[in-house]
Amino acid sequence: DPPTSSVRRLLRLDETSGWLSVLHRIDREEVNQLRFTVMARDRGQPPKTDKATVVLNIRDENDNVPTIDIRKIGRIPLRDGVASVAEDVLVDTPIALVQVSDRDQGENGVVTCTVVGDVPFQLKPASEGEGEPQNKRKYFLHTSAPLDYEAVRDYNVVIVAVDSGSPSLSSNNSLLVRVGDTNDNPPVFSQAVLEVSFPENNLPGERVATVVATDADSGKNAEITYSLEASPLSSETPGGIFSIDPDSGDVSVQAVLDREQRDTYEFQVTARD
Repeated sequence: DPPTSSVRRLLRLDETSGWLSVLHRIDREEVNQLRFTVMARDRGQPPKTDKATVVLNIRDENDNVPTIDIRKIGRIPLRDGVASVAEDVLVDTPIALVQVSDRDQGENGVVTCTVVGDVPFQLKPASEGEGEPQNKRKYFLHTSAPLDYEAVRDYNVVIVAVDSGSPSLSSNNSLLVRVGDTNDNPPVFSQAVLEVSFPENNLPGERVATVVATDADSGKNAEITYSLEASPLSSETPGGIFSIDPDSGDVSVQAVLDREQRDTYEFQVTARD
């Protein structure tokens, strides 16, 4: 119960009429009930008195917006409002814990929580709700569709909480989901067959051609190394005559070519990330 000083600060009692009035705004979330004793005294000699206990229950008004707290869960890193999620994570994987609360009571404190917009994430209740206070609820934020780093690298997931008061109050919080790259794309050459004309009587070490492959991944997953291999149609290895720079893809000839002895060479270039 609040101390007498609190009652005296918040309430005023007219000694003549007995009217009780409020002096200051009362916040139910701070004081939900005032209980005090009122004494009545007549003017006789000696005076007679009586006492009554007054219980003043503070009725709730919808004056508090819901609060949304987003927390780390499991092995998904979450720091400074940013969650890092690998693109190969399974659909329906929980990536964060969302706790919603409202200081009001009754319908004023019953909160509905949703994810805004067309993003591949959804909220699921963390429990069936039995025994859970209406004004405090927990949800898991799940992936609802496959993620693809090459298509979308960042999602701003906005979560809105609305209470059931009249009029209702709402608030929002957001989580930046940063999609992490995995090595799910192979290197690709711009053309499957490259045919080059090159003059005979060349100088050893001359560049014949440059092959280029691209990789849709990023970082180490997109770093490409080139190598020469025998053509599928021939068991002959190109190693003695031709070489390739593993980083640039430059193909060089290491011997002097003679068209009258041989006019065609065929070999295969492999690109690995």
